[in-house]
This record gives sequence, C-alpha cells and structure tokens, in this order.
Amino acid sequence: MTRMFATGTLAALILLGACTTEFIEPNELHSFSVTLTADKGQKTGSPDKPLNYISGTSCAENPCPGAEECIGFCAINNHITCKTDDDCPTGEYCARMCAQPIFLDVKSLGRDGKPFALTGERQVHLHVVPGMIPGPYEYITLTDGEVEAAKVYIAQTFGESFIWVEDNGNGHSSEQYGPCNNELDDDDDGLIDQADPNCTSPDDPEEEKASFATGLSPALHFENPRIWHLQYTDQVSTSPLAGQNVFVEKGAMVVTNVIASGFFATDLDDQKHPLDDEGTPGYYNAFFFYTFNKPEGIGYGDLICSFTGGVVEYEGNTQMTFPTYEAAVKSKGPKGACNNREIDVSLKVPDPVDVTSLLRAEEPESSDYADQMMDNARALEPFESNLIQIKNVEAANRFIACDSDENGQFPPNSDDDACRDECQLDPICTQLESFFKYSQMAAYATLGKKFFVGIDMLKDKVPLEIPYVGAADLSGNCPDIVDSASGEVLVENPHRVLIGDTLFWEYLCPEQKLNSITGNLRHIYLCDPKPGKKESCGLQMTMLVPRFDEDFDFAD
Repeated sequence: MTRMFATGTLAALILLGACTTEFIEPNELHSFSVTLTADKGQKTGSPDKPLNYISGTSCAENPCPGAEECIGFCAINNHITCKTDDDCPTGEYCARMCAQPIFLDVKSLGRDGKPFALTGERQVHLHVVPGMIPGPYEYITLTDGEVEAAKVYIAQTFGESFIWVEDNGNGHSSEQYGPCNNELDDDDDGLIDQADPNCTSPDDPEEEKASFATGLSPALHFENPRIWHLQYTDQVSTSPLAGQNVFVEKGAMVVTNVIASGFFATDLDDQKHPLDDEGTPGYYNAFFFYTFNKPEGIGYGDLICSFTGGVVEYEGNTQMTFPTYEAAVKSKGPKGACNNREIDVSLKVPDPVDVTSLLRAEEPESSDYADQMMDNARALEPFESNLIQIKNVEAANRFIACDSDENGQFPPNSDDDACRDECQLDPICTQLESFFKYSQMAAYATLGKKFFVGIDMLKDKVPLEIPYVGAADLSGNCPDIVDSASGEVLVENPHRVLIGDTLFWEYLCPEQKLNSITGNLRHIYLCDPKPGKKESCGLQMTMLVPRFDEDFDFAD
C-alpha cells in the first residue's frame, strides 16, 4: 500500500507539471511618479525646518492667514468651484476655505518602472495624509499618461505628509452626457451607466474598471498646529480640525482655570487685537481639555509645553477628550524647561477680555431672535474658552422646577414643556434641574442678553441652597418676601405656581445686581448644521465658568 501511494503521488506531480503554462505579465499601469514641479521654487521642508502649517479654515468672513489663498467650492457638489452662491446649484452655498497651492508633475509607470503611455485623457485621485485637499482639486487629468505643473490646493497638513495619487476609477465629467450617463456600454462589459459598478456617479468620466495604481510624493514637512488653528473659524458649530488627532507644541500656553472635569488654557502669543498689523485675526487662542475627573499634575497659572489628542466638537464647544499634556518645569531663573525649548516662567494668567460692547440685545419674542443669537455667537467665537468679562449684570432671582414627575423628560405640548419654555423666555429665571445637575444659574446682561454662569465657586452669596426641590433655603439668601411696612408675607418660599394643569415648585428671591461676572467662555450649540446650508440656530447658550468667588463682582 505504501508503494502504491508513492507511485500515485509521483504520477500526479508529473501530470501537474505537464499541464503548467507560463504566463508573461503585460506591462500594465502599475504606479505613478509624483514630484514637485522644479521651476516653481517649491520646498519640501525638513523636520528641523518645517513649512508653515496650512490652516484650512473657512474664509467666508475672516481673512486667510499668511500666504494662504481663499478658494471657493460648492458645499454639496464640492467638485464645482465658485465665487458666489449663484455659482452653485439651487439651495447650496459657496463654501470658502483657506488653502495653499502646490504644483505637481505626475507620470504613469508600468510594471517595469518605465513610463507607461495611457492613451488619451484619464483622471486620477489625489489625497494628502495627514491633511485634506478641497473637492475641486481632488482629481487631476493625465494626458497620454502624464501632466506637468498640475495646480493642487492642500490644507491642514502637519508633521510628515505625503500626497497620494491613485487611479481609483472615479472623477468628474464636464459633459452633460458622459461615459456614465450616455446610455451606452462604453467598456463592453454588458452593463450600462449606473448599472455598471464602475460608475460611481452620473458625472464619473470612466466606465472602465479602476487599476488602483498608486504613487507617492516626496515627504513634505509642516509645522504642527497651534491652538489658534484648532479654533480659528467663522463656523461657530465646529472646528477646522474636528475629528483629527493633533500634537500642539508651539505657543505660550497658560492654564487659566481648573474645574472638576478638566482645565482651560490660553496661548498668550495670540492674546491680541482681532486684527494685528499684518491682518491676521487675534484671539481664537484658548482651549478646553476634558479630563473627565479633576486633572492631575496641573494647576491654575501653570505653563503647558505641549499636548496631544483628538479634537472633538461637543455641542458646539471645541475641546479635547482625555488629552495627554506636559507641564513646564519651572526653575528659579527667568526660564523654564519644555523639552528642547525654554519658556518664560514669568507668564501670568491674562486679564479677562471685556466683551460687553460686542453683544447685541436678544428678544425671544422677535422673529429675528435666531439671527440675534447667531450674531452674538459669531461675535464671541474668537473668545471661546478664553477668560471674558460681561458687565452690568442681574443675577437670576426666580428658580422653578419644571420636571414635575422627575423623569427627565419634557414631552412636546406638555405642562413641563410649557414651564421650561416660560423659564427660558424669562431673563431672570433658572430651571432648578440645571441648577442641580450643572450647578449653574441664569444671569442677564442689562444690554439685553441672557446667559448662564457656573456657581461652584460662590461661597457667601449663593442665590439658593436647598437639599431638594421644595425644601427651605438653607443659605438665608432667599427668604420669604415680606412687606417692609406691614410685615405681611407677600411671597412664601418655596411655593407652588400653576402652569396649565400642573403645580410647579418655585422660589422668588431678592434682586442681585453685579458690576461684572468673569469666567471662561463655553458656547453650547444645540442645532445640527445642515449640509450645504448656512448656520442658523435659535437653540444655543452662552456660559461662563468662573475661577473663584472674586469673579462675581456684586454691586453694593
């Protein structure tokens, strides 16, 4: 049996050898040569001398920094360039972005590494890692397999970056009836237009299968972003780098507030007038680091050498979740150590910025209310997470619990919902649910804007101190309201008020006026921006997070 098995195996091997056919691979498209155009004076940078970071921020309202250019493309059909909204399909707007051009020479190569002549025109896709290429410049056209000095815009590139070129079978056609929209089987595979999986859209210029050949540019080296690049935008609901993992190591960064769930820091290098002598916007220079618990190894007034982590947009507030950060090592001299660089240890927490004059009145009953809120949101956006001050303020003196069944729900058209709406419209009303859960109260700038302020730091003048809704005030600051002449109790605290068919607990307290309130600005934006639509939101809040009791300057 053993001998028979060996003989059978040998026969099988002989048979297989006799049926083997040798194929010679054709010289097909294999890759691309990607180089910087030589006569454009372009540089690749180096780890020691990196190129300037390219912001990639919106320039719809703000100017572009440095040598960046403001380019336009339609917000949804982002392969279409534009200068105004009229250049885009109906319902879209012309998005504006700061970017910087780079010129590329691209040649197709075969499997032998030699030039491969693609017949006619062919679009290839570009992307930069890390970073982004705006839609109209994601594709370039090769003619007979090459192109010289192709102008491409790049943005948000940092560290060591590469531009990738790929034949992914996609692109954009300027023809009304191109290969993927002409009712013809252009590649003779029995499938027509959108029935052919190689057609990704009606304006895809290729019905043929992609080769997925790729090419890589030389390494480009860029500076890492600063806080300014994380924050600088005219879109109040998002950051240019939302979703990106970044490393920030440049700037005079000072911790301006430490709270139970994180800390705020400000880069003093950009603590300046909104427009400096070069026309570069100032501020946009503060940031919140969410650490979940009380941050370790960091304190008020400390200097930050660097930090890293993912940029997220939490309800309109740009922040970093679970960051890694390095505090400066202070010394007895004028300089402290930050890895390989020195830092001025005399840097102090900056004075708050008085933003009162930047605000406009908000009238909840007005048809212009959403626009009024958006105007204020845009005016305050440069100061997000920064220390600001609002003057001439009245603290809330009405506190009401609108969650009558304490289930955390406010169903539409319910009494609970009506109670909440009434309190939101009242400039001096605080919902007790927010008071307990977030330790914040409403305040009213007498120019006509309601905002909210954290009260964790208040010690002597807490507006209300109750262990539960319906309990008596323990602070003594919110007693029964008594007629000074007759001694008659006018309002008993607490008491019940009827809204609809439901009774709600309410406290009415004496007026408290303040010369000013200071704190780090948090902006809460509770609307979902629609793709291709301009921001508009009537559901947002301005919040101040004070540092200590003295940030409440009560009037005598």
